[in-house]
Amino acid sequence: MSQFCDLICPCPPIGLIDVVGKKWAVCVVSLLGKYGTLRFGPIQKCLAGVSPATLTTTLRSLERARLIGRVATEGPRGPVRAYALTESGASLYESIRPLASWLQAK
Repeated sequence: MSQFCDLICPCPPIGLIDVVGKKWAVCVVSLLGKYGTLRFGPIQKCLAGVSPATLTTTLRSLERARLIGRVATEGPRGPVRAYALTESGASLYESIRPLASWLQAK
């Protein structure tokens, strides 16, 4: 019976859904994929309707999943923290682009 379950229901996607199945996670990955490295403020501004607490939770979740990372960039008053896709995050972004195109065509 175990062999049957392995063939019918591969479970690794469940871990993926736990991370990117949340509304704002895919939006953050899409933003960073399209625009590159962004700070918290611009991310929040682009995602109208997300609260700062929810965005913080989403960013931390994506960091734990190693889809995004914090990077230090040089600002006018010294280094500032921003977020960018990791190699895995960039791969995810390339995977969801066709879905976004499909949605826009509907």
